[in-house]
Amino acid sequence: MTLNVPRPQPLGALPWPAGMLLLPEAPGSAETAAALAVGNEPDEWPEALAHVRLALDGDVEGAAAAVDGDDDVARYNRAVLVGGDEAWADLVARTSGELGALARTAAFSVGMLDEPPTTDEATGEVAATIGSARAAWALEQGDVVGASEELQEASALAAGSGAPLLAASLRLTRSELLREGLGDPRAAATEADEAIKALPLSAPAELRAELQVARALARQELAGDNRGALLAVVADLTEAVKVLREDTHPELFAVINQQLALAYLMMPMGDDGDRIRLGVAVTSLRAALRVFTPQTHPGAWATTQVNLANALQYLPSAHQETNLDEAVQLYEEVLSYRDEQIDPVGVARILTNQANALGHLGVLDDATERLQRARVLFAGAGDEGGVQAVDELLAEVADARARREGA
Repeated sequence: MTLNVPRPQPLGALPWPAGMLLLPEAPGSAETAAALAVGNEPDEWPEALAHVRLALDGDVEGAAAAVDGDDDVARYNRAVLVGGDEAWADLVARTSGELGALARTAAFSVGMLDEPPTTDEATGEVAATIGSARAAWALEQGDVVGASEELQEASALAAGSGAPLLAASLRLTRSELLREGLGDPRAAATEADEAIKALPLSAPAELRAELQVARALARQELAGDNRGALLAVVADLTEAVKVLREDTHPELFAVINQQLALAYLMMPMGDDGDRIRLGVAVTSLRAALRVFTPQTHPGAWATTQVNLANALQYLPSAHQETNLDEAVQLYEEVLSYRDEQIDPVGVARILTNQANALGHLGVLDDATERLQRARVLFAGAGDEGGVQAVDELLAEVADARARREGA
């Protein structure tokens, strides 16, 4: 049984909860549904769709009150807006076909069912929405490959039914899954790239920006120190941060700035742009640290803090001593949160970097003390390369001390 509503429905094309609402058969519904599916909100909403407009405005109670009628579609929309186990249980019991499958998908999403339905009773964007839930369920079972396959099928169904925003959202999720869950950045970059190419001009800027971030992060893993590849990463991140701002998307803003800095720091140095790139990297890392803190994002904070300290050591400046002083303090803050019993090599690397900054400042005794601690940690972990690097720095510090004493 198919839905008795205009198609395609804008499922997944709008923020929650509006993105799960159905547009009923009513004057103006078909045109509005088609427009919303590609990202165009009407200037004037049909009266029968007041519940969607109110939900988009954040007035969920008003939206529920505005749902007209008592048929199954109206019952479904009220359940989306006000929830309640009884409402979903009633819908699951009394509906079948596509609406029944949507109701069971929603019941799964709120924890009432252990497994979402199959897509056998659904088509197009409805089947794609169910496929998204099935991908989430597969991840709960630890089946990353299965989740990727569900998302691939769902995005194809959405695209084929005239729901490009839903298709792009599903491809965004799959791109992130390919990179993070399956360790395949090349496929992840391709997935995000194809999604961007298929986006209509009317697509929300946030969706395009999130896809640019996904493409950039995947390409960054493949870029190494290739300048051209890194410039493509920088281009994506620079565009994305114009949309994903600190006040609206703080975590993404921080990730963008962190990765933008890394892209600049990875570029081969040796031309007149070095100072500018390092300056941009430092600014970006400082921006990320406005969001990342030891309490909220301990891992990301520590990585960003160390990268900032490293960048400050090599930033050409008339205030080099000030930069080195700051770098020493940044390393010290990270060390205060690190346990050398748990991560001896990580602590040793930070101590080595800190000693390098202290050596440039001429604080040779402190530099030597930190290098000796780092050497013990590297040796205990069997890191011969770390021991060798420390020995080289110890020799440099000894040379500097000898020159000072002989002056």
